Amino acid sequence: MKSQHSIAVDEDLAFLKEASDVRELASEGDLVKVEGNVDFSLSDVSFPYARPEVKLFIERLSEQHFADLGMPLVVTSLTRPIDLQPKNAHVLSVHPAGMAVDFRVPSDLRNRRWLESALLGMENAGVLDVTREHYPSHYHVAVYPAEYLAYVEKKAPGEIAARKEKERNEA
Repeated sequence: MKSQHSIAVDEDLAFLKEASDVRELASEGDLVKVEGNVDFSLSDVSFPYARPEVKLFIERLSEQHFADLGMPLVVTSLTRPIDLQPKNAHVLSVHPAGMAVDFRVPSDLRNRRWLESALLGMENAGVLDVTREHYPSHYHVAVYPAEYLAYVEKKAPGEIAARKEKERNEA
């Protein structure tokens, strides 16, 4: 948790205190709306907003997961303001900074192994930090914004620009 929090502080991300702060950052474009699709769904997500890099991470990971396994991922949490953190949340949680996503742990062993392998591979690459939580059961993923963008650009040059262009055309 310390490294996650440190990255959020180093990247000068705001830790949102209440719901109105989430809405304000979303209206300014610092947080973007995350909407499910065929590759992933949202389940009981109070604030469907995240940093653009987190949205990109969710979209890329879920596209790969769906292509390989034919099943969508399930997002259970994104940005949460400090005053709405659950009682078991860590004091250094980066959900209030918009750089975290929680995924439901797949019940199917093949899906779970795929997801764990993908997440641990990116953790080893230094672009995120993943923790399997048990109460409730989920994968907590803190995406390191700058590091993740550099990772994507190295893996798939031009993909970020192409996605932005596609979003502009769809708007």
